[in-house]
Amino acid sequence: MGRIKRYCSALNRYKRSKGFGVHSPFAFNFILKVLRERCPYYAYQDIHERRHKAIKLASKSVRHPRIISYKNAKMLFRITCYFSPAKMLQIGTTYGVSTTAMLDVSSNSQLVMWASDNINEDVYQEITKGYSKRIERIVSLEEAIAHYREVNPDRPHFVLVNDVEAGDIKTVMSILEEAMENDGVVVMRNMSKNKQVLELWNELRAMMNCGMSFSNGRIGIMVLKKHLPLQHFSLWF
Repeated sequence: MGRIKRYCSALNRYKRSKGFGVHSPFAFNFILKVLRERCPYYAYQDIHERRHKAIKLASKSVRHPRIISYKNAKMLFRITCYFSPAKMLQIGTTYGVSTTAMLDVSSNSQLVMWASDNINEDVYQEITKGYSKRIERIVSLEEAIAHYREVNPDRPHFVLVNDVEAGDIKTVMSILEEAMENDGVVVMRNMSKNKQVLELWNELRAMMNCGMSFSNGRIGIMVLKKHLPLQHFSLWF
């Protein structure tokens, strides 16, 4: 969503973000109790400390490191907590803050990772060192997706897309289509910065015939449950 369009739709997005005009019980609860929840969770302090550590470490080599905001890291934790997936797939990371936020939900959860070329290896290793046994990091995107299929054959997919390169759209779309078929959940970040992520979002959304999407133009969440009616929500969160 472009800046001008966000300004023009600001009032409607604000009202919906407060629950006004949202008739679906699922959507109403998800918006107010997950996306916009203000009560504290048990993992927030750990998330804050790791993010602060990542900023401190990254600043030694990068003048203005782009690290997921504390607000968005907490929200990603809440989304993961709400659906509680045992196996997750993450496509793209730089510092590992989003990775650990998702793994904070359960000590039994596991994550398959494809890191992309944007990873800051030193910071990532430091931030994720307490979680390394639960992260299967695979060099090839194709192999990472194939491995995720193997370890998560009968459960709904849970996929976080942080970063996509131009030549990988078709490969990433293959697992997103599977998520749509098996009642999965897809979270896409950096839509305003990475045009490939935005392209994936628009393409998958156009294919939906059930389920719900929630977006603020920068982050989008698709809840691809077949029992949910097709609805798209543009919000503030």
